[in-house]
Amino acid sequence: MKRKLDKNKIYAFLGRAVVYSTIYFTAIAGSVWAFCQNTIY
Repeated sequence: MKRKLDKNKIYAFLGRAVVYSTIYFTAIAGSVWAFCQNTIY
């Protein structure tokens, strides 16, 4: 039972890490894109 609980915690942590890193990467990509748009025009 304890091992199963830990596994669920690990999966929850990994899921959260993936979501946050995706948001972080999207924010950086958006900032770079916006900067390039401003620089070009």
